[in-house]
Amino acid sequence: MTDSTAALGADEFASLTEIGKGKAQGDIPQAHGERLVNLGYVIRRLGELELTSSGTRRLAAGQ
Repeated sequence: MTDSTAALGADEFASLTEIGKGKAQGDIPQAHGERLVNLGYVIRRLGELELTSSGTRRLAAGQ
């Protein structure tokens, strides 16, 4: 379901980066988490956001 051409705003990309670091996720706006899940970059597992392989590739590709 990932759209590799989907543009992320700087703040959304920062949220993706924080999820990738495993930082406290309470600091990530709910709207960012929902959008990243919808794009297939993260999944919600046991209430926590976790990168998917698509999310890892998106981080590697950069902003």
